[in-house]
Amino acid sequence: MIPAVSVVMAVFNGARFLPETLASLQAQTMRDFEIVIVDDGSSDNSPEILRAFAQAEPRCRILTQTNQGQVSARNLGARSAMAPLIAWLDADDIAEPERLQLQRAHLEAHPNLAAVGSSIRTIDEDSKVTATVPYPTGPSNVAQAMRSGSALAHSTVMMRREVFLGIGGYREALLHAEDYDLWLRLLDGHDADNLPLPLVRYRMHGGSLSFRRRRQQSLAAFAARHCAAERQAGRPDPLAGRSAPVGDEIFKELAVGPERESAFRMECLAAALHPPGQPLEESWLGDNVLRTWALRSYLPRGRYVRRCLIPYVRRMWAHRRWSESLSWLARAVYTQPLTASWRLLGGK
Repeated sequence: MIPAVSVVMAVFNGARFLPETLASLQAQTMRDFEIVIVDDGSSDNSPEILRAFAQAEPRCRILTQTNQGQVSARNLGARSAMAPLIAWLDADDIAEPERLQLQRAHLEAHPNLAAVGSSIRTIDEDSKVTATVPYPTGPSNVAQAMRSGSALAHSTVMMRREVFLGIGGYREALLHAEDYDLWLRLLDGHDADNLPLPLVRYRMHGGSLSFRRRRQQSLAAFAARHCAAERQAGRPDPLAGRSAPVGDEIFKELAVGPERESAFRMECLAAALHPPGQPLEESWLGDNVLRTWALRSYLPRGRYVRRCLIPYVRRMWAHRRWSESLSWLARAVYTQPLTASWRLLGGK
């Protein structure tokens, strides 16, 4: 008997939050689904948790592989899925009880759609709800929003398996933005939508990839947008067939000029520094500050000082890196003295 939906999860050392995630699947109001979980070589007690779950849950299948990363694990899960619809769920997130039922009904009622997501509630490490985050609704609004960032939250997406396989699945080259790249390629010939209800609780914590690997994530997102623009212009995808994850060399490889690179780096830096106090990879942060300084002639001085330099000065001061803080303060004052002084006094 073929199930209506395959829930696909990739797990790597997810023992801390895994039981709550699995329990949310057993609480679904819809019953006609399977659960395909790929254990990506976990070294904690995730395998024991998964084995116990599979023994008690006949709809669950566990696949194992040596640690190859989430791109490989997700692709394996999707290829192994039996249902025509795939519902993604990350191993630390929580699906609301009506999630699968509502999304399946929406896709059945709208055969033009290849994928549907939803709004989310963010939760902390203790599963306390911290915010409700809306996502754009309506295919045209989703497509427009996707030009600047992901308009689908990965753990909320249910999509047609044939579409996923047809566009080639996730790409290793766009590691840590592989979902954003997938949505952009999906939109080349299909529509996507979001339900306005928050159907997933999305966990924010210090171990999240968005915190630990922000460098790779931001570069991959930039490359994904560039590739989408090339395809829309009728040119070949410049990363087609590439397997190695993109790095800083991507600007030269894609022949991206200093204007686009400087604007991209400034926005990444501003996002990383606001709100203040976010856990960041310090080497990434330092490299981007230095690179934006080298490209400062292409940046609006006031905005650069306001959104990047002064927040960085404050961060270095808070970390007791006094000399570095004072050095960058001097550069900020040199670049735009009035803006720097105003921001230091608390102006916006």
